[in-house]
Amino acid sequence: MKLLYIHQHYEENKGATRSYELSKRFLEHGAEVVMISGQGDSHITKEGLVVKSTHTPYHQKMSTIRRIWAFIHFFLWSILLGMREKKIDKIYVTSTPLTVGLVGLILSKWKRRPFIFEVRDVWPDVPIHLGFIQNRWLIQLVKWLEMLIYKGATHIVVLSEGMRQNLLQKKIPASKVTVAENFANPLLVQESNEACVEDESLMHWMRDKFVVVHPGTMGLVNGVDYLVACAEKLKDNDLIHFLLIGEGSEKENMQAQIKEKQLINIRILDAKSKTETLQIASQCQMGTMLVKNERILWDNSANKFFDFLACGLPIVLNYQGWQKQVLEESGAGKGFAHEDVDAYCTYIEHLATDQHSWERASQASKQLAKKYDVGRIANRIWRVITNRRNSYVETLD
Repeated sequence: MKLLYIHQHYEENKGATRSYELSKRFLEHGAEVVMISGQGDSHITKEGLVVKSTHTPYHQKMSTIRRIWAFIHFFLWSILLGMREKKIDKIYVTSTPLTVGLVGLILSKWKRRPFIFEVRDVWPDVPIHLGFIQNRWLIQLVKWLEMLIYKGATHIVVLSEGMRQNLLQKKIPASKVTVAENFANPLLVQESNEACVEDESLMHWMRDKFVVVHPGTMGLVNGVDYLVACAEKLKDNDLIHFLLIGEGSEKENMQAQIKEKQLINIRILDAKSKTETLQIASQCQMGTMLVKNERILWDNSANKFFDFLACGLPIVLNYQGWQKQVLEESGAGKGFAHEDVDAYCTYIEHLATDQHSWERASQASKQLAKKYDVGRIANRIWRVITNRRNSYVETLD
């Protein structure tokens, strides 16, 4: 089977490596995989994955106009590259942005081949609910485009049960939707830990501390300034530190707040490779995930949640939803209402001072990682691609 895989933000060794890890498993199943990516150079990986780049400039600090241009650039060039590809059997397209789904639909019609659409974020719901799209004509257009893509796809893969329910409410048949969450990769953590963290000043700052880590984007929807409030609240507790790793539109504002408040218990690092991030996270004691106080964001399935599980870290959230339920049922962590900063901080203090409770949560986290093992999730998607899925039980295997 020759699989054309389209992912504008494809990465191999940075924060989001889902497409890379899935492609490796597809290759192990005997598939030929060609990846159309927006960034980097065209190349062939050591596993045999063929990567063809559109060389589309993109980063988090771009203006809205430049981002739109980036989406248009990738849209046009990815269609051209896809049309040039010969003897394709299936097309696998992963969002965001939503326009990537239109690429899959066009290539599916041109090549007369089925395409599977992977929904990582339920767009356009998120930007509409957050007020990023307000024009009613534009809202109608993007909603029409969303349904056009869903109806044109042979099958749809979503990353959480909340996303699945969202699609069912839009009258998408249940038989057409499979849940395949992001995944935990303990082997990658183990390989990462074979090397030591080279930043000696960071290791000194972390030594003998209970460090709560947040790797990933620091954008508007992440609401990471929440940690500044927590750091200020806990500044008299010398044991607890907060560490952020990454880039984003809110990073400079965060740094300014930390400097203004003279907080020494919170630190921000520049973005690291996946390996470096896992090295650092493994030296921390707790992972945290944050979002703005918006219900639509509860259904996310961010990579860091599963990386924390792979590292055996207890997890604390400042929102509700499926991840809160999974954590609390397993004992691997807790979720709190966004406004309940006191309870959020109290839970961190509890695990920081009660070694027995921390060890139980850590073991629960490691156990939960098995449910989201990379091989298990990849096999579920492979069964979708090869038309061998049985039923909704695929989401529970």
